[in-house]
Amino acid sequence: MKEEILMLKIHNGLKDGKDYYEATRGNWKINKDRFTQIKYVVGINRGKVVCAYEPNNWLIVEEGTDAGRKRFYGKAVSSELLKTFQDNEEILLKKFGTGQAVAYSYMNAIAVATV
Repeated sequence: MKEEILMLKIHNGLKDGKDYYEATRGNWKINKDRFTQIKYVVGINRGKVVCAYEPNNWLIVEEGTDAGRKRFYGKAVSSELLKTFQDNEEILLKKFGTGQAVAYSYMNAIAVATV
């Protein structure tokens, strides 16, 4: 199974006063069938990788204006792995279409430093 990277543009959440974790974790329009494939979630702010998390639990918002959107609980990745994402920022950013807030890539698409 491929290790999928979910990338999210988080500048609106940060503008609303959320920290990196809260801005990155939800609420997003993503396919719940991808939950098992997503290994990492990367937060992008104004074209820069600023944070990354390893999700361990997903939930679907049940009510309100965000009903049906998804969010996760997880932990921050190591500083080495965050640096790997930052070093491969250009490759990751190319996955976004015009105006998209969500994009996907795979770990085998980036150069991973051996630690």
